[in-house]
Formats: sequence, structure tokens, C-alpha cells
Amino acid sequence: MIRLTSLLRMRAAHTGNAQRASQLRHLHLSDQPLMLLALKQTGPAARPLAVMLGTDPRRPQLLLTPPSGSTTPMLASLADAVTAYIDACQRHSEHLPATSSKPARRRYTDAPQILVPNPQTVQHLKDLGADLRFRTADDQAPGSRAVQRLGHWLTYLTDRADLAGSAALIPMTSFLSMHWISGQSPLEDEDLASLLAWIDPPRHTASGRDAALAAEDPATHRPAGPATDAAFDNDHLAPLFDAYARARRQALAQEQTRILQELDRLLATYLQPTWDLMWQAYALLQALPEAKSTARRWDHERTAFTDECLHLAQDGRPRPARDQAVAAAVRLAHMEHAAAAFAAERTADDPFARAELRTTGEAFGGTVTAIDSKHTLRGPTGRPQWRPRFTVSTSDPLRMEPGRLLACHAYRKAGYKICEITPADGDTLVELEITAGMGHADRPTYDILPEDGAFLVFTIAPDSYRMPEFPSREQTPWTHGGPPADHPDDSDEDTGEGDGEEEQ
Repeated sequence: MIRLTSLLRMRAAHTGNAQRASQLRHLHLSDQPLMLLALKQTGPAARPLAVMLGTDPRRPQLLLTPPSGSTTPMLASLADAVTAYIDACQRHSEHLPATSSKPARRRYTDAPQILVPNPQTVQHLKDLGADLRFRTADDQAPGSRAVQRLGHWLTYLTDRADLAGSAALIPMTSFLSMHWISGQSPLEDEDLASLLAWIDPPRHTASGRDAALAAEDPATHRPAGPATDAAFDNDHLAPLFDAYARARRQALAQEQTRILQELDRLLATYLQPTWDLMWQAYALLQALPEAKSTARRWDHERTAFTDECLHLAQDGRPRPARDQAVAAAVRLAHMEHAAAAFAAERTADDPFARAELRTTGEAFGGTVTAIDSKHTLRGPTGRPQWRPRFTVSTSDPLRMEPGRLLACHAYRKAGYKICEITPADGDTLVELEITAGMGHADRPTYDILPEDGAFLVFTIAPDSYRMPEFPSREQTPWTHGGPPADHPDDSDEDTGEGDGEEEQ
């Protein structure tokens, strides 16, 4: 959405308040999501400093890493909390009957949903998962197996976050920006406090712009993570870290405990405003009516989660650090298909999305002026085929040619083809033929015929998706991850068959 987004951003900047960019909510929201805020220490990218998480806005759990020493105890506690939430989603399942392509099976009735403040937190969790899933599980070390399992689930969730329309791991700033446009730049929209100020300013402020300026006050502003700001590091964290290091060198156990308690209070105070903002954003998004196609995408999410649980129970090997050529191509194909499908479903569901396409000539809206409900064509066998036609008068710019296949939000199962385009008195007359959804000749479906005078919007029909055929590992050259030259390898590489995204 380029033109409409630009217009809304200018209007927001003029009025001082964010503008709605969608009438509907296009991602599923769980009744009990897991909120997760993360802070990392300066230095190694994946070394955590603190995590605040929970499903109750009034009772967040704060996990703290000591300034020096092992992170395993904190990560073990984090693993227990996250896996307990994931395990709760496996309590109930449903039976799915067999289809032409899949046998009968069971699927969990729920799936985990983790909400984080921003895309930077998603990247931090991706780095953390890449580090933890390859750690050795030592039965003699308490928590090591749970930490390894945490790495597996973080990798799964962050991989799902790369798929458009997925609701397993959602950065809240991206979720809000999908439905509201602020008067600031997209880079500034990645700050949860200022973005939410534009959308839902406090009552005592004159506008969202004023609330955003107040939220950006350096004296009170705290980034939502995972990185902390330099002033907080220098003025608060560094003195406590130095004091803890001195107490540890001198073996002062009570002093170390006191410093950890003070650090706990400091970080709880630091994270609490963001925690409150996350639940405020959740309430705003939950109040939006849910788009029709959201339920289908959540079904896919539950299927993918069920498949991952089966993999973990039966195999459990972690994903490789780097995808081989075929696996990378499969992953890219799934991402492209998810993006195209999500865009098409948003267009079918949301008038805002269709309005943007009308400005670019990829859609047009018009009034039905004539209907030929008895029009037929000769089929390949010579039998007549029912192909009703109707004419639409539109004033939109039309950048389409006869033969173009179209879709209509009002009749989702129908297909249309442009037969003729005729300019007429400032408007354009478009003759359309219904090509799909009419039923059989002996049992026609008259419900797809539009009413005379109805206003309809037609968009370019999305291309039907067919998963490309990829070579097996044995057929892949060794230069692209296949078996070494002259040394056949019988191991199979996952080519994506049976992925939950292709099913229902």
C-alpha cells in the first residue's frame, strides 16, 4: 500500500492523530497470548540480560541474568516458562478426516502465540535460538535439556515469523502499523511508545503528535528492547555491574545478593512501562473485528504446530545452522507463496486494501448496468456451457486488457474474464464473463449472478500456486550441498513435502 499509505501518513501529520489503514484485524489474537519482553547485555548478540513474560497483565514474571557468570540458570527458568505455555496448547486435539491427499489425523485445537514489542526482539530470539538449540544436553547438568528444547522452539517460532500472515510470533509495532498509519516515519514507528502515542494518546494530551513527543522525552523514554539506551547503561547498569564484580572477587555473598536484588528492582522498573504498553496495544487490536480469512490462517498455524510437535517427539534433530541449497529454495518458495496468499486474502477481506489497488489500476470498481444471464459457449465436446456475462460501468483508471482474469470480493468462489472494454461518456464499460463458480449446466448456481445496479470491485485474480519441484539431495551437485563428489550420500534432505502451509 504505497499511495494510500502516503496519503494517510500526510493526513496523520496534518491532524496530529494516527489514521486507520484497515477496517479489520488480519491476524488471529489468542485469548491468552504470552507477552515477552527481552533485554540483552552489551557485547555478545545473544547474551540475555533480563526477560519479562507472562499471560496475566497484572503478574509478569521477571527473569534476570547475573552480570557475570553462567546464564544457564536464567535460561532454564525461561525454558520452563515458555515450554509450559507451549505444552498447555497440546492439551486438546481434534480429528481431521482423510482427504484425497492426506490420511486422517489429529490436530491440536490451539497453538502458541507470543507477542513481542518489535522486530528487533524477533531477531534477538532468532540469535538466541540458534545458540541454544545446538547446546549439548547433559543429563548431569540440571536444565540443559530444557534449554536445548527452548532453542528448538525459538527457532521454530522465529521461522514462522518470517511467513506473512503467521500469528505464532508477532512484533507488536508491525501489528499496529498494519492497521494504523502515524504521522512519523516508518523507522520511528518501530518504537512502541511513540507509535502507540499516535494511535491511542492519553486523554490529557491534545493530539497523538503531542503524546509522541512526550513519550520520546530522553529523561523518561525507555526503549522496548532488546538493546538498552546508552544513558541507562552508563548511569545505572555499569555501577551495579562494577559493584557486583568487586563483590564476586572478594567472595562477598551477601553483597552479591543485595546487588542482584537491586538490579532486579531496577530492571522491573525499566520494563514495566513497556509491559503496560503491550497490553494496551493488545486491547486495541482485540477490539477490531476479525477478517474472514484469519480463521483459515490460524488453522494452518495449528497444523504447523502439530507437525512440529510430532517432529520433536519422533526425531527432534535441530535445524541446521545454514540451509542447503534445496532447503533454502523450498523455504523461499513457501515465503513467497505466503506473502502472495496473504495479500490476496487481505484484498478480498478489506475495503482499504481494494482502495489502494484501485489507485494503481490493479482493481476497478463500478456499477452493473446490464446482465446476460443466458449466454452460453460451445465447449470442447460441442456441448453448450453456461457462461453468463454482464457489463460494469467504471470511472476508475483501467490498466487491463481483454482476457485478464479477475476476482470479486462479493463472490469469492467465482472467476471472471474481461471480454471487451469500451470507453463511453467519461466512463468505461467493461464486459465480463463468469468463468468459474457457476455450477454444472444441469445444476447452475444462480447466486453468483450480480444484481442490476450493484456496485462491485474487481481485482486481478491471484495466480494459482503450485509448489515447484525440487531435486532430492542425491540429485543436487556437491557444490550446492549435495553428496560429495564420487561419494553418494543416502541421507534425504527435507524438500518441504507435507508442510502445514499447503494443507487443509
